[in-house]
Amino acid sequence: MKNQNKSRADQAHTNTERPARIPMSAGNKLQVPDSLKKEGYQQYWQVDKDGAIEQMERAWWEKVTNERNEHITTPAGNGNTLFLMQIEQTYYDEDIKKQQDLNIATSTNQAQNLGENEYVPKGQDHVVSRERDIV
Repeated sequence: MKNQNKSRADQAHTNTERPARIPMSAGNKLQVPDSLKKEGYQQYWQVDKDGAIEQMERAWWEKVTNERNEHITTPAGNGNTLFLMQIEQTYYDEDIKKQQDLNIATSTNQAQNLGENEYVPKGQDHVVSRERDIV
């Protein structure tokens, strides 16, 4: 009768017969199975929509295939398909470095060109003038 005095949550946490709890957020991430990971490569799930796969292939990403030379895919919902893509880590690092340099240059240019009463709203790419408060 000891268990009747415990709350349902206490009983659940002390039950050693239950499998380990997996948080809901853990199931939302697309992970690459260890059997498909390849050292020296960066992998990414890309939805096959609006020419995204073709654009990645032009940037030297390639579709990952299994031992039967079939593309590794998974449903994405709404009739879309995700393809597992990969690129050599060297090229991936180059792309990331270029993007970081561009981000730094853009933010520096924006900061240097702002007037005293100007700012760039978050998520926008244009300068807005602040109106003076009327006292």
